[in-house]
Amino acid sequence: MPVSLQKTPAIGDLILGYRGAKVLFTAAKLDLFSRLDGKAAGARELARSLGTDIRATGIMLDSLCALGFLRKRGAGYANTPLSRKALVRGSPYSLLDNLCYQDDLWSAWSGLGSVLRKGRPDRSLRGWITSRTAFGRDYIRGMQNISREPARELAGRVACPPGAWMLDVGAGSGAYSAAFLRRNPSMTAVLLDLPSTLKHARAVLAEQPEDVRRRIRLRPGDYHTAPFGRGSMDLVLLSHVTHDEGEADNLRLLRKARQALRPGGRVVIHDFMLRPDRTGPLFGALFSVHMLTYTRKGRVYTTEEYRQWLEGLGFAGIRCMDIAKGATNGTQAMVGVKR
Repeated sequence: MPVSLQKTPAIGDLILGYRGAKVLFTAAKLDLFSRLDGKAAGARELARSLGTDIRATGIMLDSLCALGFLRKRGAGYANTPLSRKALVRGSPYSLLDNLCYQDDLWSAWSGLGSVLRKGRPDRSLRGWITSRTAFGRDYIRGMQNISREPARELAGRVACPPGAWMLDVGAGSGAYSAAFLRRNPSMTAVLLDLPSTLKHARAVLAEQPEDVRRRIRLRPGDYHTAPFGRGSMDLVLLSHVTHDEGEADNLRLLRKARQALRPGGRVVIHDFMLRPDRTGPLFGALFSVHMLTYTRKGRVYTTEEYRQWLEGLGFAGIRCMDIAKGATNGTQAMVGVKR
């Protein structure tokens, strides 16, 4: 007896899910929703401005209506409230750059079968960032899109002394440093990342208030080889860094973090974390596969693995906090204190 997709939604939704995702990614890459900001337009007008085929554009626009991202009246198309909020460039809640980054990695996911056979992807994350300017820009701004709220929450839950110095390892867009600086008006943050990454981060950080910008120090370097310093930091943050690396590299980073801290200083590991059996939560389990597609050794680790690492390196007062609890992509922050 044939199996009906309608009667097996758990399978059917997965089988068909990539279609809607690719339609959305492509529309984001074309910046389609920004072109409809505050107005309606027909397929012919949009095709002309996008440089696309009229027939193909019409089919694409109709599918975006079916997905709930556009509405159609007569021959005109316009944004829905959701699209105006999340898909228009310049909106404070825009996810546009993150969607462009997801589209950039479409080909990496297409190679998952090859990764399973060989155990590694053909190109690592670092290779993508350093060799493709558009990817680096989309990646950094895409991370900024989804970091605002968790960064604000994390900064509000990790206390820092007046005049504290913070080292942000693999700082990316600088969203987390900026949140800590807004929360702590006498803090200074050192952002360590690759020169190509910091180039894009500068454009993002230029949007911060002047009082925040003047307390930022950019330090170009590879966190694998760059020194972290000795006894000069009150806080070392590794946010969404450890999932890119293997266990041995992460232990080296944490040793360097401990050396950089003053006595009583704190290391904060902020990331997606799995349950002990590694079968959930779902977002983390699938994100671990995401790491397979474009890192050489990365995966999502369990809270217990992080705890064991910190205890083994001599950190005390270890605690774990839920960040964005209840969200599909909620994270955890593991905090350890240098004795």
